[in-house]
Amino acid sequence: MTTQISQTSRTSTDTRKWKAFAAAQAPDFSDTAFLSALVTDPDHVGRLIGDSLRTATRRAPGDLRLRAFRPGAFDYRLTKRFIDSPLTADESAVRWLARTVDSREACLAVNDIASWSLPLADWVSGLLREIVAEGIHELPSGTDVYTFVADSGWTPFGIHKDSEPSLIFHLGPSPKEVWVWQENPFDASGITPSPSFGRITFDIEDHLSSAERYVLQPGDFICIPKDTFHVFRNLGPSAFLGLTLYPVKSRSLLTEALWRSTPAPGASALAAYPSGREVAALAQAVFTEAAIAGPASGLPLADRIEAELALGQLRLRTNGYLSRPHPAALPTGDPEDGQLLRWAHPGVVAATRTAAGAFLVVRGRSLPVPDGLDFTALEQATRSGQPFTFTALTESLPAGLDTAAREALARRIHAAGAVTPS
Repeated sequence: MTTQISQTSRTSTDTRKWKAFAAAQAPDFSDTAFLSALVTDPDHVGRLIGDSLRTATRRAPGDLRLRAFRPGAFDYRLTKRFIDSPLTADESAVRWLARTVDSREACLAVNDIASWSLPLADWVSGLLREIVAEGIHELPSGTDVYTFVADSGWTPFGIHKDSEPSLIFHLGPSPKEVWVWQENPFDASGITPSPSFGRITFDIEDHLSSAERYVLQPGDFICIPKDTFHVFRNLGPSAFLGLTLYPVKSRSLLTEALWRSTPAPGASALAAYPSGREVAALAQAVFTEAAIAGPASGLPLADRIEAELALGQLRLRTNGYLSRPHPAALPTGDPEDGQLLRWAHPGVVAATRTAAGAFLVVRGRSLPVPDGLDFTALEQATRSGQPFTFTALTESLPAGLDTAAREALARRIHAAGAVTPS
């Protein structure tokens, strides 16, 4: 526990407040909650967001999940302008917005922002460790980490509600107002159904008197339960970081595991527009072969599906229940001689064995390893906060590997982002 607290303290968060909130609200987050000054160094988190955007716009802008808005509208041209305008050195997200837009009421949202920065992902995973209770409640469908950057005006999609709880960390520098409707006061005639934002209305001022109003200063936090109407108003340039904790999407998880578990027949490719009969024939071929291969491999299809689900959850768990890092965010070379390193977070490396062989799961990536090796000491080492060198990491790998193999595996562990500078 001491190690976990020390790592969380590096996240610029009031640990005591966050622990109390998580203990009272997780996993459902069914009540609106406001915590003042939860983020003790909002500028630090803002810089991490800026670093994420800089990496994305400079190294892989086509992969960045960015959307630009004007009041009441998604703007494709403005979105492209952001993608084509990389952040300059030390430029913040707020300054990037001001430089790129031609109206104070334009704003931008970026999803999956933590996949572009290992330090930002570690900041978030430190928070999530207080929410997750392994074996009791977890986040089997993962978490979206997003940022919203704006200057003036209302939320561009009006009063709306989301199908998951919204956990908002306001970073400033300007304050932001938020109104939350604990009960639904809206006449259905004034509501527009929206697949992205539940139901929305743009008659904002008419309804403010029936809502609870909060003013978010830099560092403040608010939790808005799912299916709860709310709207933000910007009081100046600011950014916030939000967490969407996805409820389990059992159908997609099972479908993916089922498909990975079934050996595809040799002629499995379908035309771009096949007939329904061809699709049905493919399904029959896949499951017939699966039934035949199961007994031969000694592992029934149901067991293979269970194993695939477990491996998928191990990938998610080793990356702190976040999307795994984008390649652009990963180290490009070996650490310097004598440089002190630390583990990114507890449990970032885990060993497993499946029907396909033995693997070392490192921050969401599966690295094949020789069968029969004992990685227990390595797994336990990830829970230590003590710094170490790359040489020490190499020497901690199983003795069953020769020197060259240990060095190669240590490089792959480092390249996957499992260790960071201390």
